[in-house]
Amino acid sequence: MWRELINLWQSVRDPEYAHLLLEALPLYGIAAGFLFLALSVFFKEGKSRLLALVLLAVSSGSVWPYVTLREKAQPRIVATHDPSYGPLIREQTKRRTSTGWAFYSLALVSTLTLILVAAGKGRSLIFLTLIASMGCFWLSLWLHKKECEIYHRNIVKYRPP
Repeated sequence: MWRELINLWQSVRDPEYAHLLLEALPLYGIAAGFLFLALSVFFKEGKSRLLALVLLAVSSGSVWPYVTLREKAQPRIVATHDPSYGPLIREQTKRRTSTGWAFYSLALVSTLTLILVAAGKGRSLIFLTLIASMGCFWLSLWLHKKECEIYHRNIVKYRPP
C-alpha cells in the first residue's frame, strides 16, 4: 500500500500526468462557477456569490500551471505517438498557450470582483464576470474538443498528413 502511494505521488509530480489532471479543471470549474454565480445573483445570496467568484478565479488561474506542465510534457507526448500526429500535438499545445490570456483575464476580473463584492461594492463587475466566464467556458469547451480530436481515435476528425 505504501509503495502504491509513493508511486502515485511520483506520477502526480510527473508533467505528463499532472497536465492531464489539470486539463479539465478550467472546463468544469468555470462551468460550475458560472452556474453558482448566476444562481447567487438570481437568489441574492452573498456568501454563495463569494464562493462562486473564488471558484472562477482558481479554475481559470489553473491554466497557468497546466500550460507550463504541458510544454514540459510535449516532447515525450510527441515521442510516444505516431510521428504523423506530432504537428497536430504541437499545434494544440500552441493553441492552448496562445489562448491563456482569456483565462488569465477571467482570473483577474474574478479576483477583482471578489475583492470589491467583499467590500460591498462591485455589483456591475458581477455581470462582466458572468459574461467573461461564459466566454471562457465556451473557449475551454472548444479547446477540449480539439484535444479529443487529436488523442481519442473514436473522435478523430483530422487525418495525419
